[in-house]
Amino acid sequence: MGKDHTSKEHSAEGAALGFWYQSFYALRTLVMLTTDDAAIGVEQLDDVELKADGQTLLYQLKHSISAVPVSITIKSTSLWRTMKVWIDALPSLNLAETTLHLVTVGGISAESSLSALTDLEADRSDLVAAMTAEANRVIEARQAAAKANKALPYADRVHGCAAFLGLSEPERLNLLRRVQIRPDSPTVAEVEQEIAGHFHIVLPAHRPAVATRLIEWWDRQIVYALCGERERVITRAELQAQIMAIVADLEQGKLVPEFETVSQPEDYQPDSMLARQIELVKGKSFDLERAIREEWKAREQRARWLASNPAMATRITEYDHILREHWADRHAEMVDSCAALQDDEKCASGLNLLRWTHNDAPTTVRPIAEGWGAAYYVRGSYQVLAINLKVGWHPEYENVLGGEK
Repeated sequence: MGKDHTSKEHSAEGAALGFWYQSFYALRTLVMLTTDDAAIGVEQLDDVELKADGQTLLYQLKHSISAVPVSITIKSTSLWRTMKVWIDALPSLNLAETTLHLVTVGGISAESSLSALTDLEADRSDLVAAMTAEANRVIEARQAAAKANKALPYADRVHGCAAFLGLSEPERLNLLRRVQIRPDSPTVAEVEQEIAGHFHIVLPAHRPAVATRLIEWWDRQIVYALCGERERVITRAELQAQIMAIVADLEQGKLVPEFETVSQPEDYQPDSMLARQIELVKGKSFDLERAIREEWKAREQRARWLASNPAMATRITEYDHILREHWADRHAEMVDSCAALQDDEKCASGLNLLRWTHNDAPTTVRPIAEGWGAAYYVRGSYQVLAINLKVGWHPEYENVLGGEK
């Protein structure tokens, strides 16, 4: 049971990292291009498809979560699975205008026949012969096992071997002439550092922040593309425009709403005081749902600002004081007008105050910085303050909830 559970965890982790590797490698590739006429897509004809200067480049990416990734050989499952993918795609390709890249974080032996694939100009004849022999060995081994009524071996590579043998010898050679292998490629953890190091014209202090924000933007574009909410292809011109916008914001010291289009994790659980504050004024389920969403965004934004610039603590504290002043004026009026009212009427007044923080406060209270226009920071900061009982919605929230904190 334990071994199976561990195996499944590693499988899920590997699959997730494999997908993010596709995304990161696509960004890395587009960043490092020197041609302006380029566009890239993820999960189209291949893991990554790049079009530049009239050429199509298809990338098959092989990531590994091992501390020491396994070297790729002529017997590797990844090689034969890649062959199957590319051979299936041949009817859709103009092979003369296409380069096929096998990208792996593992190494390759200098003595291996696959080393011919590290240089597009190298002769592939010996490799064709070696791969043909290996494919035949796999097929023959399965045939022998079938005759002996034994379990069939090599299920993980047989389809690639069969597809390769289905090509004529000239077709095999033509295919491999368009293939290039890229061993010892950067891992997921290393790609961000490579991207940051590429921005030579950006001030060194800003490079990590540019890379981080660019990757966050890129992640959103990939998700939107896969969900059909944007075109599947991202152009280099679009990428360049985003880089320029990020650099300009950083150099001007501009605060950027980094969580406006990001949702909280599905398993996120805020402090229970947030819900108790809302329950006290008989808020609806939608009041609670949006309060949780905005509180998470504001809390994450605060943490991000403080991590990148500890001096932001003063600005955050001062702005909390401004938020509390606006709330205090309204709460004091409410307390006075509710003095002789029944509890249901007090709850109704408190619910109106809660909804003011969501509907009206973002346009009533000045923004935390010039040019800031994201409503979530005001809305969510009120919820952060409510969790700490610095503000509240019910006229008597301090008396009721003060002893629960």
